[in-house]
Amino acid sequence: MSKIQISSKTHDMVNNPSCPICTKPAQVYRRKEGSDVFEGTCPRCGDVCIFLYAADLARRQGKAHIISAWLRRRPDNEPPMLITDEGVQRILRDIPEYSVLEKLDITLSVISSRTDEPGQNARFLVGPDYPLIYAKSQDEAAFYIRELASMGYLDEQPALVGVAKMLTRGYQRLLEINRAGRQSSFAFVAMWFDPSMNEVYDEAIEPAVRESGYKSVRIDRIQHANRIDDEIIGRIKGSRFMVADFTGQRAGVYFEAGLMSGLGRTVIWMCRKQELKEVHFDARQYNFIDYENVAEAKKRLYDRIIAIEGQGPESQATQ
Repeated sequence: MSKIQISSKTHDMVNNPSCPICTKPAQVYRRKEGSDVFEGTCPRCGDVCIFLYAADLARRQGKAHIISAWLRRRPDNEPPMLITDEGVQRILRDIPEYSVLEKLDITLSVISSRTDEPGQNARFLVGPDYPLIYAKSQDEAAFYIRELASMGYLDEQPALVGVAKMLTRGYQRLLEINRAGRQSSFAFVAMWFDPSMNEVYDEAIEPAVRESGYKSVRIDRIQHANRIDDEIIGRIKGSRFMVADFTGQRAGVYFEAGLMSGLGRTVIWMCRKQELKEVHFDARQYNFIDYENVAEAKKRLYDRIIAIEGQGPESQATQ
């Protein structure tokens, strides 16, 4: 594990009850004498367990808010995990830089998920909750709420900055997103259907997808009466994201990954490490999960799904 030089700002945080990620006050602060690990609970970042030099690395890159988002969007039933500098680098690789328009849709989805009943104010406060929408600050989160209100999707409460409730047009917008597959509970799996790949699917891909709260769609294991190409296209359009394993270099996997990318949805790229060099150069630019065994494949796939898509709608059914 490589260490970087700890800045004076980090040293200041050692002596003050502040979160090393967002640098704001933490509710709980625990640190053993001489330790460079922060353990605490932050209203913005949630349960935090991180090496101080790792938090410093994220801040130096101007991406500490991504680490905050990753922590806040982790399932509630998962214990805190110690984040190293390698962990910070992996998280920053796995989570895309969302555009303003994408963050608007994410904000609307989060507001809806934190609304107990239609017509009520959402349980979303820009101060502590801005990481949930990948915002860098509460001011950025407040901007998205104001813009959604100006579009007629939300009713912003004038007396309460950043507090809003869903309007009918907002629910209509979410329905459009859902019909487009963005809120689907399905994950399409594109891979080589050779028996040598069954272990990867049965012990890595399928359980990682299921445990993150989604349902795998592998076309050769589904009963249907349609033409196979029509069935594949329909299933891809109805899926939230795709897991594409390029081991075996099958042309169909390239086609299906390209189709999903064209829809503007997430493709999680995988390949056995020893075959990664065989991947076509057009696809090699993507951040592959290059695994050596099924245990590694499952862990890295699960972490990436949670980092990019968050806990899925089937999570309660899997607990």
